[in-house]
Amino acid sequence: MVTSHPYFFQGINFKKLLRIAFSLGLTAALINSLTDMNTHRVQSLDWLELLQNLSLYASCCLLALVFAERTSMESFLIRRETTWPMKGLLLLCFGLIPGGVMGITYHRLFAPYRFSSRVPVRVRAIESHYDTFLLSLRAAVTEELVFRFLLLTAFFYILKRIFRPLIDQGFGMTRWIPFLFSLLLSSLLFGLVHGTYGFMIAFLAGIGLGIAYFRGGLESAIVAHFLADFFFFNMTYL
Repeated sequence: MVTSHPYFFQGINFKKLLRIAFSLGLTAALINSLTDMNTHRVQSLDWLELLQNLSLYASCCLLALVFAERTSMESFLIRRETTWPMKGLLLLCFGLIPGGVMGITYHRLFAPYRFSSRVPVRVRAIESHYDTFLLSLRAAVTEELVFRFLLLTAFFYILKRIFRPLIDQGFGMTRWIPFLFSLLLSSLLFGLVHGTYGFMIAFLAGIGLGIAYFRGGLESAIVAHFLADFFFFNMTYL
């Protein structure tokens, strides 16, 4: 007797996921374009760059949504089946408070090196709170969509598939392995893209943001990331 296994995309409501992916991708692309216009002090929108970013981030979001569906993981806090006061509490505990703590920590660690040549020019060129707002918003939205929403979710799905036989047999600690290793792998990549200068603090921040994503949803991770950068930029460069 042949046992049939569901293929990867079976049961996926692509029409629904495409709408969500397009909305998130368009948001990320617009934020990118606005930040670039502000950084380079130009008034015109680069439509080609906007379309390229839209296709990139929408594709990332679509993949992330499919992986989340396959793991029965609810990535969005707003869609979780809990009360609104509890959602607010989760946003506070995993978004607002960690973001403030990380921002102050960044400032204490990096303030003496704020004008180092290793710091990106766009950061050293900060002149106003509007600059810090846009830079923080771009980093929070784009990096959380890629590193937490896509990569962490994908690693979690893959590792859960690999360790499913052991999990099904009741080996206690194995149920934590997909979570722990997906957290470590996504944080490692997050650290690497920040270079040797910022690797360790970015790696540790990635761990914290990954936990925020798992426990408080994508919204909490974005809020924490935004506040961390916003506090750091304002305290350090203004």
